[in-house]
Amino acid sequence: MTDGSGPRKRSDEQAESQLPLRIRLAGRAATEAIARVPIIWPLVRGPISRFFANAAAKWDERVRPDEADHLAPLVDAVERLDPSPHRILDVGTGTGAGALWLAQRFESAEVLGVDVAAAMIDRARAKAAGRARFETTDTRGAAPYGPFDLIVHLNCPVLLEDVAATLDPAGTALVVASLGPRTPFFTSHAALRRGFRRAGLTRFDEGESGDGTWFAARRY
Repeated sequence: MTDGSGPRKRSDEQAESQLPLRIRLAGRAATEAIARVPIIWPLVRGPISRFFANAAAKWDERVRPDEADHLAPLVDAVERLDPSPHRILDVGTGTGAGALWLAQRFESAEVLGVDVAAAMIDRARAKAAGRARFETTDTRGAAPYGPFDLIVHLNCPVLLEDVAATLDPAGTALVVASLGPRTPFFTSHAALRRGFRRAGLTRFDEGESGDGTWFAARRY
């Protein structure tokens, strides 16, 4: 872990800048569109899955998702949770950094990480050592394992209606962006407010940590 200073500062920012502009623009457009019109998810799931499957082999080396600066907004957000969660879903888990950190932070919790890219899940499982479970699916596919009292999205699109259907009545939905609005797959807080409201959830809290942001929602 680092303090965010020195030559390794913002490794995820460096990785973001290496992504082709068309990928960055497409990712941001897709996340906003999914929040506004969830019915398009089946149309974009395939391309998103293929992109991350192709990126999986070098993901940890390039992004370093377990470093402090990458996880800072997640850490900041969960420290404000009360009570502590017992069943956690990490959506778009990638190679599992967020899910494994959550499993370490909440040792008594059951943690499930899901991703639509099987190659990412294979890498996450290789690290798990029994600390968390990983499945190749999306939020809707994770519903049979729920309900969850914490559903986390770290740098990935949000299926708002599916989150609401999978969340425990007293649970919290948390959307985290390691680079804030510069995150390639970023959903604006305005879109989250509107979308969660349609799904029966409302803004509970939001904040910033380092270069990242987080947004939390709960039921009315």
